[in-house]
Amino acid sequence: MAPNGSAAPADGVSGAEQARIIDIHCHLAVAECEPLLAAHRQPAYEPYLYFMNQSSRDHNATMIPSISAQLHDPEARIEPMDAMGVDVQGLATFVSQYGYWLPTAVAVESARVQNDTLAQAVADFGGRFAAVGATVPLQDVDAAIAEMDRAVDELGFKGLQIGGTVDGHNLDEPRFRPFWQAAAAKGVPVILHPNGYEESHRLDEYFFVNCIGNPLETTVAVHRMVFSGLFEELPDLKLVLLHGGGYVPFYAARADHTWEVRPETRTRIPDRPPSHYFKRLYYDTMVFQPQYVRHLIEVVGSDRVMMGTDFPFDMGEADPVGLIDRVEGLTEPERVAIKGSNAARLFNL
Repeated sequence: MAPNGSAAPADGVSGAEQARIIDIHCHLAVAECEPLLAAHRQPAYEPYLYFMNQSSRDHNATMIPSISAQLHDPEARIEPMDAMGVDVQGLATFVSQYGYWLPTAVAVESARVQNDTLAQAVADFGGRFAAVGATVPLQDVDAAIAEMDRAVDELGFKGLQIGGTVDGHNLDEPRFRPFWQAAAAKGVPVILHPNGYEESHRLDEYFFVNCIGNPLETTVAVHRMVFSGLFEELPDLKLVLLHGGGYVPFYAARADHTWEVRPETRTRIPDRPPSHYFKRLYYDTMVFQPQYVRHLIEVVGSDRVMMGTDFPFDMGEADPVGLIDRVEGLTEPERVAIKGSNAARLFNL
């Protein structure tokens, strides 16, 4: 038996790894890169903030300072991690600091500052953090690949984190193929976390920029990537979708039906329906309801789902372990895997 009382793992992951509770969806902001961003930032560059109305801005003016310590200081995260039962947080960049609109030289400097800071947090708090989401300057693909190599080979990052678009450009565009090819060849998981939806003209009120906008950005980006043939071309590419994959796994049947009846959708994926590729991606549990986690598992399989919280934001999951425990019909090994061993395996933790 494994230390947590479940059956011994059959996938080569040790019992100690299985027992760890790992949160793959966390953000650490880096104050040191803000001057680099501020010198070039314009409102329209950030759809999440640009389309947000004043009432949401006013609330953020109170909410963001209330989480500032946890957002910036690794030590301030330990107590809430313990309260949630999280052993390891997978640290990734703060999405408002992607800076895809920066000049290349400044973007490279900003990415290096962020990645160095996250790597130091991992080193300073042995075992409590893992570096899973390095940022890379995707406005220049060659520079992005170089920073990926540095982050992984020199800093020990286990993955990357990118937005759903890059300064208005879709991730399936030919310009980004060399990046995807390099990530696939290196075996590095890429986490997709939007910074709002690029076309949010109707999402200004009621905090729809986040409520609808972030999962919608993921949905559009992933459908474009799948229908473009990216995952057919690169079967080893490891893509991780946060917020439960947006609407991808919850309306997969419509994508399949479209593929069946519309010939123009089969030009790049003639042999297999979209759901074939959706099932090859990875997802977190940030869907708030156990029945939605259950449906996600039914669509993609329990081995493709990992625990996530969106820490430390108000839109995050406060009881991630309890959410998984409330999902009906799972075996104990499946619960253990979703809580930690799936992430340990994917990110080589």
